[in-house]
Amino acid sequence: MEPGTDPYVAAEPAPEGDGVLRITLGSGRTVDLVCGVPVDGVLRLRLAGPPGDGPRAVDSVLRELPERPATLTRVPGGTAITGPGVEAFWESGDPTTVGDGEGAPQALRFGAFERFSEPEGATLPFQAGYRPATKDRPAAWVETIHLAPDAAVYGGGESYQGIDLRGRHRRLRNIEENRAAGRDSAYLNVPLLWSDVGWGIFAHTGEPVDADVGATHSEAARFQIGGDDLDLFLLSGDAPTILDRYHALTGQPRKLPKWAFGVWMSRSSYFTADEMVRTVDELAAADCPVDVIHVDEWLDESVLDDASWTAGPDRRRFPAGWAGPLAERGVRTSLWINPYVKRGTPLADWLDERGYLVRRADGSPAATADNPDTLPVDFTNPEARAWWRERLADTFREEGNSALLSDFGEEIADDAIFADGTTGPERRNSYGLLYQDVVREAGTEALGDDFVPIARSGTAGAQRDPAHWAGDMPSTWSGLVCTLRAVLSMSLSGFSMVTHDAGGYWTPASYRRAGELRATMEPDAVFADVEPELYGRWAQWAAFSPITRFHGTGRREPTAYPEPYRSAAIAACRLRHRIERYVSDAAQSADGLPLMRPMPLAFPGDRQARDAGLQYLFGPDVLVAPLLEPGGRRACYVPPGEWVGLVGCPPLTGPGWREVTCAPDEFPAFVRAERGVQAVLDPA
Repeated sequence: MEPGTDPYVAAEPAPEGDGVLRITLGSGRTVDLVCGVPVDGVLRLRLAGPPGDGPRAVDSVLRELPERPATLTRVPGGTAITGPGVEAFWESGDPTTVGDGEGAPQALRFGAFERFSEPEGATLPFQAGYRPATKDRPAAWVETIHLAPDAAVYGGGESYQGIDLRGRHRRLRNIEENRAAGRDSAYLNVPLLWSDVGWGIFAHTGEPVDADVGATHSEAARFQIGGDDLDLFLLSGDAPTILDRYHALTGQPRKLPKWAFGVWMSRSSYFTADEMVRTVDELAAADCPVDVIHVDEWLDESVLDDASWTAGPDRRRFPAGWAGPLAERGVRTSLWINPYVKRGTPLADWLDERGYLVRRADGSPAATADNPDTLPVDFTNPEARAWWRERLADTFREEGNSALLSDFGEEIADDAIFADGTTGPERRNSYGLLYQDVVREAGTEALGDDFVPIARSGTAGAQRDPAHWAGDMPSTWSGLVCTLRAVLSMSLSGFSMVTHDAGGYWTPASYRRAGELRATMEPDAVFADVEPELYGRWAQWAAFSPITRFHGTGRREPTAYPEPYRSAAIAACRLRHRIERYVSDAAQSADGLPLMRPMPLAFPGDRQARDAGLQYLFGPDVLVAPLLEPGGRRACYVPPGEWVGLVGCPPLTGPGWREVTCAPDEFPAFVRAERGVQAVLDPA
């Protein structure tokens, strides 16, 4: 096993009862696990007291859960752990053999979940137990899982390499991707894994989790949770049930106002309020609807250069009341923000004096791990939180915006220390959640429920405050595919409202040009940068996404592109208005499923559907298979029944794989025939 791991070797009910299981480790040390059933079908295993001296992070990952102790009963060979929907078994174990690396690891079973306890388990480089800290590595808890021969594994947050994690080694640690695509890392990670055979595992932690999902041993997974604390949940059920139970632990997504499901237009960036008005008028003249328009560069500083929210609005370019002419045209506005301030500025010094910034051990401000000049606000400090909340609420009131792009929040440094005593590693993933909690508080204070934040970072619990986008992906066909993989994986990790930059975020030429334009903030100087067919196909996919949002360093307006893709993109935006009622109704439904439903979730138990990892059910009735390569050809799996084309494609009959070929104005989106086109499309 991995050097230094102290494995579980024996277990028995503690004499004091109340659902406490006393565990003996290979070293002879004992720890107590409090066994509970906070939700039917969910077993909670919580350390009664951490073996190390690290603080227990207090945050908002979990809802307020009831204290429902499990019943522990001695049975032949071990302890039965029972409660509503829970029948688990923890083996008594044999410390005289396992502690020496001989024999099988101690067994734990709950429904389809089985710890990897084969006799060969003693030869693995990992076993379930505690791994004490050394000078070279932090402490961690390890759980193992036996992977059934044909089981798939999902979750973990964003995954640019596909929804099925089996065979991969994922480090669930939020990072700034720096515009990269296709890597096995992500802006947003969730310590939740689940399998189509009926088990799920979720760690209540803000720290990174290391998930070896059959990479080292084809039939064994390792779920390694950083830190001295342990708060682990085992979930049972089919795919929809597991996600429903996960939401019962961490919260359901907030309902969004209906206007959120219209068309969002953006580029990085518009540079003046007048430029935004001209853009809306240009689109209106082309009969292209716009409901929200977003601006990055509204501040008296540069987003690309400074990556902080330090300055106030630039009133030369965005005078007081600048959003009024857009509101008169029926268009809402969205602004860029982030949770950092720039080192060396008067605001940073003022915040430092008051202790409002995250600190290092020597008391100096702690920069983010990727930029020595960006300083995160400490949202665990109640006074700092209140100051930042009022700052943002005032922004809503003064600028008249209804939406935010809540950017960044990933790169918390290891040497950071927060006001509540937690450290950088403990907040690496959960800082984004703290940030989004305060954004929600400010928006609610200023606008009630009539606002929409879109965030990039986050972790478990962040799904409560939608929406989240897939980050800064390149404007290439591979970028489109990676983006699709990411949002589908987010949907399988509890996130209902996911979105993406239609057209992709960047090309090398437009990114260079964007940097040059920041020197002058010159309007009307951004060019169209996306290959036209790719732009048209991405626009069509965006129309069948939870939020239809165009964004990138080049022009993203359909009017900037040549025919036939100009007309195809405008038609996609108009189609979005026709399906807006269907999308809004599906988002408001009580079934708890995400709007974008990957096939293993939409059709649990259908093996062919499981293999269709690049398509999804949009709401309950629309099958979507985005076009992923030039030429308009696509193989897609058609579930049982008759399916009618919504965008020019002929009807299809399932079950089975079918190939479709689409002209530029056609797209593979189909509605169940028994529901009919009228169930999705409103009259033109």
